[in-house]
Amino acid sequence: MDMEKLRELREECLACRKCSIGGELFNVAQDGKPRLANVFSNMVENAKVMAVGQNPGSDEVQQGVPFVGRAGKVFDAALLEIVGIERKDIYVGNCCRCYTPGNRKPTETELDSCRSFLSREIELVAPKLIIALGGIAFKQLTGMNGIMKHHGEVLVSIKYHVSVICVLHPSPLNTNNPERNEAFRSDLRKVKEFLDGRRPY
Repeated sequence: MDMEKLRELREECLACRKCSIGGELFNVAQDGKPRLANVFSNMVENAKVMAVGQNPGSDEVQQGVPFVGRAGKVFDAALLEIVGIERKDIYVGNCCRCYTPGNRKPTETELDSCRSFLSREIELVAPKLIIALGGIAFKQLTGMNGIMKHHGEVLVSIKYHVSVICVLHPSPLNTNNPERNEAFRSDLRKVKEFLDGRRPY
């Protein structure tokens, strides 16, 4: 991986003002100091697996790192328990790079503004597998809808030429529901099967 190009991409992302939320400041930290809405990735070098979520929340804005809130902690624990890999070994980013007011779903305009960052990251990281966390990431990576039908399946992104497994998002909405929590864990077992070379098809 060309880390210099990745650092340049990070600086471009943090300076992005293509849409109305880029460059906004939010009071989400206990110290009272406003934080920049823009959040890039965890910048892991030579990762074989990439995880892509929807957009940063308040915890992510406060720390400047993606997927570190409640859902991120659930994901980290399940990733280690089921797949056997740690957060430090995967590359984590988002479809939309900025916090949205009220943590609403990003608009198509906001997603379009960020799409080039994801595309260039995938090119630089060249992962063996991308884990799409939730429906927004699933659609962004595959162009498909219907997460409840396709989660846990091994698909190939025609646009990015990489294998994709969609995983139910480890949000409280899903992980507090026994049936959906089991589906989330089952999706991660598919990730392990893929990485172990036992592809389920």
